[in-house]
Amino acid sequence: MSKVIEIIDLKLVLQGKTILKIPYFSLDREESICLTGPNGAGKSTLLSVMATLQEPTAGTVSLFGKNVKDQPLLELRRRMAVVFQKPMMFDLTVIENLELGLKYRRLKRKEKETRIYPWLEKMKLTHLTKRRARSLSGGEAQRVALAQALILEPEIIFLDEPFANLDKEMRQGLIDEIGKTLKAKKITTVMVTHHKKEAAAIADSIYLMEDGEIVDREFLAFQNNPG
Repeated sequence: MSKVIEIIDLKLVLQGKTILKIPYFSLDREESICLTGPNGAGKSTLLSVMATLQEPTAGTVSLFGKNVKDQPLLELRRRMAVVFQKPMMFDLTVIENLELGLKYRRLKRKEKETRIYPWLEKMKLTHLTKRRARSLSGGEAQRVALAQALILEPEIIFLDEPFANLDKEMRQGLIDEIGKTLKAKKITTVMVTHHKKEAAAIADSIYLMEDGEIVDREFLAFQNNPG
């Protein structure tokens, strides 16, 4: 399988402190992983580096087979989607926020509707389409952010504690639904989470981080494919 992400001799130093030190890491196309570990381990920072949102101090980060520095960032970011623990919504209605990313992909109206409306139902957002996104509760906004990312059908998705603001009942249903979708659509996935159940539903393997380094890896293939 071709590598979607490859990191070599990555180092990130901020204000004199080493935040990340990753000698080597790679992620194959269609592979799904979770980053876990204690607070301050560097999980979200590593995700941000992979998603081109944080530039490392040293080392090489390659996406889709080429060094990030040799590729236009806008074109790279059109091939990916990112969901943060705290959703970032534009001051538009819910439906306008969901349509925003599709406008740059020049899809026909019917194709836009085909992508948007199933996720409105799955995320239980159909009654909120005309609400201003910034008036939503934390859980509602998180569901909009998840829908916004999945509607794009990216080649790779980065999820940073994406279910943290959801209540227990809503969380479990969505985890299962999104896990199935990511696998069916063959979307390469990097997720940060503290929850083993979330990891088992989404990932093929878990990487444990401590003090900015990857210290262990646990495979979950048997759990995801019990047959």
